[in-house]
Amino acid sequence: MEQQSYEFKASNVDAATKKGLESLGLTEEQVDIGVLATGGIFAKAVVRITPKQALENEGSFEVTEENEETVAPAKAVAPAAEEEKVSYEVLKEKLEEGKVFFGGLLKTAGGKGGFDAKIRDGELCFYIGGEDAKRFIGYKGETLEAVQVLVSHFINQKNEGPHISVIVDADFYRERRKKTLVAMARRLASQTFRTHREIALEPMNSYERRIIHTALQNSYEAETRSDGEGAERHVVIVPKNGQMSYGTDSSFRRKGPSRTKSYGYEKRKFF
Repeated sequence: MEQQSYEFKASNVDAATKKGLESLGLTEEQVDIGVLATGGIFAKAVVRITPKQALENEGSFEVTEENEETVAPAKAVAPAAEEEKVSYEVLKEKLEEGKVFFGGLLKTAGGKGGFDAKIRDGELCFYIGGEDAKRFIGYKGETLEAVQVLVSHFINQKNEGPHISVIVDADFYRERRKKTLVAMARRLASQTFRTHREIALEPMNSYERRIIHTALQNSYEAETRSDGEGAERHVVIVPKNGQMSYGTDSSFRRKGPSRTKSYGYEKRKFF
């Protein structure tokens, strides 16, 4: 018997997931979560939550005025292996539409319009090259992220099929940034394992937080969690041995247990 699924909308993936779990009264361990849209400036994030076991009140689940924008029963879905995929013909058509929009976007922003676009692993990929590359990256990739949100919204706004993933890169920034984040995550995992102290990273967007979580998901030294809300959302790396260092006795009496070290983020104290 196929399980009933529900779709939830919010300003970002984390908020949509949180609202969904609260609405259903379940925890992450009790459900399967799929991201249908990451959201952005002009579009909300959409997640599909499928309870691993049927809800007792599934038949009477109501969409109230408060949650009607964020909760809607979705059609029952097949197992992940059988999920509907975007056909190559649709991807090709959307790629051509995306080229026109993307080229116009670059020119409007003052670029020379030089870019490459292709289909890779079921995703539409746009690469900015030449003189335009660095100016479209921005501080820590913020400009690049904004451009990707715009292109993704354009591609999917009239798309009636499955969500189409869009990647926008410039001068291989995303690839280089990913390598940097993975190396940092592994280094800090070893450090927190040695020192028995949590480490809070600087605020990151959901894409970069996901890189950190994935890099350490099989680590024997540390695990990760996300803390904070909105622009302050960040990853915390936690030692797996479960022991925390509270410093010397005199330090503990003066300052209390300072468990978390911070990299690019304000230091936290736990009392």
